[in-house]
Amino acid sequence: MRTIILTDLPARERCSETFRGGAFCVLSRSGLHPTECALLAGLPPSATGSILVAGNRTGATGLVLAAENPAAEVVQHVFDLHHARMLQRALAANDGGCIRVACEPFLPALSGVRLALLQATSRDTPAELVLAQLEELRAGLPDGALCLVAYDGKPDWLRKQMKAIFGQVAATPATEGVTLFRVRAPGARQPFDRRDFSAAFGASLPGDAPLQLVTQPGVFAHRRADEGGLALAEVAARGLAPGARVLDMGCGCGLVGLLLARHAAAADLLCVDSNARAIHCTERNAAANALVGVRTLLSDEPELKPEFTLAAGNPPYYSDYRIADLFIRTAHQALAPGGEAFLVAKSHRWHEERMRDLFGNAEIIKRRGYGVVRSVRI
Repeated sequence: MRTIILTDLPARERCSETFRGGAFCVLSRSGLHPTECALLAGLPPSATGSILVAGNRTGATGLVLAAENPAAEVVQHVFDLHHARMLQRALAANDGGCIRVACEPFLPALSGVRLALLQATSRDTPAELVLAQLEELRAGLPDGALCLVAYDGKPDWLRKQMKAIFGQVAATPATEGVTLFRVRAPGARQPFDRRDFSAAFGASLPGDAPLQLVTQPGVFAHRRADEGGLALAEVAARGLAPGARVLDMGCGCGLVGLLLARHAAAADLLCVDSNARAIHCTERNAAANALVGVRTLLSDEPELKPEFTLAAGNPPYYSDYRIADLFIRTAHQALAPGGEAFLVAKSHRWHEERMRDLFGNAEIIKRRGYGVVRSVRI
């Protein structure tokens, strides 16, 4: 039996699960997600060519595949750099150096892939992102390649979509509300019109020419200008001087940073995000709107020099304030003396207290039903 260790908890506190007829024991914090369990149970006995694993964050599935198919190239794809680092740590701890981790805005090259696995959850994976990845697989997988999809949402809509995309589809109910879908790529044998799941919308600051922005599924905020982001940009733009050095933390599609760059002509703008699709959209939007001086950085823990005059962030509400705290610490590190930090939130009390604690000052500016917290780097 091969043991895969995914946690550093003491032995008595680990969750132990066995897979593949007892050939593998996985030790984790609280057990693998049911969608990953379904994939492991449904793996074919062997595979040739390259293997793609998409949507998995633990590394367990890739490690099992690499062990059972030592001649195959295994690639694990994720969109977020934080998840990529989690994978890399797990692989390094379990002698999985032969597995390649790809953190890219789209699935990597599929022409040599004979087995593709997609792990998706209704909570963490937007429906449009599931469909976009399925159509990427349909467009890129060679004829006859096997594709397994584990999903924990309502199965009927996905079964209908997969049948329209791939043709024949087999669906097997698994435990805890998970369905395992199994399809074969039809290659060129079946006509296929790939859909475009991107969305375009306009956004502007008062008195400025509008920007035209394009988003992709999985990027915040898809198909619309987020009200919190607009509130943040409108407040941060007050008194913003031409040539300002602006840091957009968690840039998403670039909404806030690009609005500020348009407002402050010739601004030096750095857009940071841990999501490769977000960086792709920001770069595309900056070029489409002819904004110069825009740089991007794919990072989940940026270390920046104290050279910025303004830092803005619209942190997500999940993660129990860990990401909001990262934004605040990053702003404090990156701002030059006298620089301003702006964070927006519906419930802003925690943000105000944390910024006051770190910066020594904080004020609340109300806008569009949100609170924008402003602090000055002393």
